[in-house]
Amino acid sequence: MLLAAGIAACGIIACSGHHRGIDLSAEKAALLKRDREWQAAVSEKKDAAKIASFFAADGIMFGSGEATVAGHEALTHAVAELVAGPAFKDEWTWSRVELSPDGRLAYLVGTTHMTTYDAAGQPVTNDARLINVWRKDPDGVWRCIVDAWVDAPAAGTAQAKSIGATAP
Repeated sequence: MLLAAGIAACGIIACSGHHRGIDLSAEKAALLKRDREWQAAVSEKKDAAKIASFFAADGIMFGSGEATVAGHEALTHAVAELVAGPAFKDEWTWSRVELSPDGRLAYLVGTTHMTTYDAAGQPVTNDARLINVWRKDPDGVWRCIVDAWVDAPAAGTAQAKSIGATAP
């Protein structure tokens, strides 16, 4: 009877989604280290291919009102265009970092302060909300699969709302 209970308990644990040996704190630290390396490469503005290498092969990028850029070649080209101008700057910070229980996927939510160029070639600075989705690929390297930013809410608009909340 005890043996049967032990076998049943092992089966429940195996099926519960608990992943033994995964140190989520270490995975989070590795992900944030990789993100800091990406931010350093962006700040240097020297090598679009290096910057694009932080994306997964199936990665996508898009911002408010912009077309979605997908795939390594398109991402490399888009990054090269972004960093080409002397005023380009992109600084981001994370307010939330969450990993899946198996330590293979993560999402990061934060803000970005980005200077790009308008249609006339003039520098434009935008403060936006940012979300990244990362995946730990089979080679053990964290890569971004979604890099998306949207304009911040208009001044005076509530920053966060709860679903189902009612106004007083």
